[in-house]
Amino acid sequence: MKKNHTALCLVLALCIGTTAKTTAQVNVQDSLALVDLYNSTDGPHWKQKNKWLTASPVTKWHGVHVEYNRVVQLNLNSNNLNGTIPPSLGNLTELRFLFLYNNQLTGSIPSSLGNLTVLHYFYLDRNHLSGTIPSSLGNLNSVRYFAVSNNQLTGNIPDSLGSLEHVTNLYLYNNLLSGSIPESLGKLTKLDVLQLDHNHLTGKIPESFSNLATLNELHLSVNQLSGSIPESLGNLSSLQYLYLDSNNLSGSIPESLGNLSYLKNLNLGYNKLSGNIPEPLGNLKYLQKLNLSCNKLSGSIPESIGEKHLSELDLHYNQLTGSLPKSIHAYYLLFK
Repeated sequence: MKKNHTALCLVLALCIGTTAKTTAQVNVQDSLALVDLYNSTDGPHWKQKNKWLTASPVTKWHGVHVEYNRVVQLNLNSNNLNGTIPPSLGNLTELRFLFLYNNQLTGSIPSSLGNLTVLHYFYLDRNHLSGTIPSSLGNLNSVRYFAVSNNQLTGNIPDSLGSLEHVTNLYLYNNLLSGSIPESLGKLTKLDVLQLDHNHLTGKIPESFSNLATLNELHLSVNQLSGSIPESLGNLSSLQYLYLDSNNLSGSIPESLGNLSYLKNLNLGYNKLSGNIPEPLGNLKYLQKLNLSCNKLSGSIPESIGEKHLSELDLHYNQLTGSLPKSIHAYYLLFK
């Protein structure tokens, strides 16, 4: 208790000091939030803690950037933070950059972080966080990069994340998330990368994803998604990487995927897809990797598939018939 009291008094002195030459005034609420973070995450054992809780002004503390007396950036990634995120961190209401990734953070994500409405970068990935994603994080309507991947988060993806109207990169992969993918994510029309892979998500791929016209990468691998692949995915004209492998998807491969003219990697392996390999896939002139393995595909292999500059082609464990097209004789092909 005495140690915490001393730290509190120190921060107050830094914040309300009257000699501008020796101290920089920083919002008291912000300073107290930083002290809470230090105490909650075993600050004495951080890798870098230069100037923290010393007589130096807050502006000199490692990883802290201040503008107009408010903390606008907190960069403590890979710094051996060990403990929980204090709810008071939500008091840093002018924070634009929050980098706490690759630490040893545990416990839940405080719902109070939804108060950080001017935040642009939200990185809590590569920790040991658990519990659910707070619906309040849907209030981060200025965020561009949202990363909570590589944790142990459970529960559903909140519908409220569909309100992140400026987000370009949404990373929720490598967690324990369950339930269906919210249709509301189809409102994120500025998305460049959407990674929901390596979770326990169920249900269908939302039809609303057809609205994501700027999407470059869609990662839904290693979940428990079912139903058919929506024809509407063929509307994603900017898509270069489509990973739907290791799910329970069924039905035929939509011919509309042949409209994805910039597609480089297509992985539909380890599903329950049936029917023929669509001839329009041969239209994908930039396609480099094609994996349709471990499905129930039948019929012959289209000659046009081999006319691409493929570096990888995997068709093994299907029910394909006919002879191997001469156009693909030079490729490494698993075909059983």
